[in-house]
Amino acid sequence: MPEKGDTVARPPKHEPVVHYRRPASDVVQRAARRLVRGGKASFSSQAEFREALLKMIRRDEPLAVLGGPRLRKLLIDVPGVRMTVRFTERPTARPLVACPVCSSPLAPIHNRTLTGETVVLGQKCTRCDYWTHGTRRVPVRYLFTEAGIDGRPKRSERSRAIGASGD
Repeated sequence: MPEKGDTVARPPKHEPVVHYRRPASDVVQRAARRLVRGGKASFSSQAEFREALLKMIRRDEPLAVLGGPRLRKLLIDVPGVRMTVRFTERPTARPLVACPVCSSPLAPIHNRTLTGETVVLGQKCTRCDYWTHGTRRVPVRYLFTEAGIDGRPKRSERSRAIGASGD
C-alpha cells in the first residue's frame, strides 16, 4: 500500500495500433504510371493490376491498402494510364444514383422527338466515359494499359511500321 507521499505508477495509455494506411493519391498515380510505362505491362483485370500496384507501393509503405473503387477514381484522369471497361447488359428497374465506375453523379441523356418534345434515353457519367440506357450497362472487367499523354492507347511498333509504309 503506497504511503501519503508516494506516487503510484499508472499504466501507459493504450496507443491505437495502426493496421493499415491509405497511400496518398499522388503516390498511387505515380506508381500506376511506372507500372504500365513502356508497354511492359498490361493488366487484364482490376485485381491483377491492384495486386501489382500494391506490391510496388508497399516497398515504401508496408501497411498500404487500396480498394478497387478508390483505385478507379484515382486513375480516371491520370495521363499515361488507360483504364478500359468492359460491360454487360442486364435488365433492372432500379434507377442509378451514381456512376458504377467512379461514383460520380450521372446526367440524363436527352433526345428531341419529331414533335419537338424531349425524352430521356439514358444516363451518362459527368466524369468518366460510362453511359447506360433502358437496359443497364454493368461493368464486369477493367483493363489497365499504357496510354499517351492525350489518354489514347499508344500504337504498337508493328502498327507504326505498317502506318509508315503507307498500307
